[in-house]
Amino acid sequence: MDRHRRQRLLAEVGSAGQARLASAHAEVRLGGFAGEIAARYLAGAGLGRIMVADAAHARYARDIDPNVHVEVGSTGTSRAVDAFDLRDEAARDLAAGARAALRVIRIVLGVHASDPARSESEHCPDKGP
Repeated sequence: MDRHRRQRLLAEVGSAGQARLASAHAEVRLGGFAGEIAARYLAGAGLGRIMVADAAHARYARDIDPNVHVEVGSTGTSRAVDAFDLRDEAARDLAAGARAALRVIRIVLGVHASDPARSESEHCPDKGP
């Protein structure tokens, strides 16, 4: 079974994009739940190699894809930045981890959001300019 078959059907990914993801490397520099989410998303997307600071994040990534190459080491872990202005801490961490992973996937695929400021403000009406 081809784990990434549906991704290959997307015009933004295709076979060439999935190959780029498989050969890409990323470091997860988020700690806690945000780092876990980022590691899971990157593994699920088919990223070839992931460096994480926390051994638990490696385990979570391997739960998604047992074939993913995950290294545990010092990545210069930083606090979760770029999180949406959400009230719940877990929701902020989830958003930060997801956004970090999706940013890497977009970079690897060469796909850029059409207007990231507009999409953020639509989802976060409390967020200032």
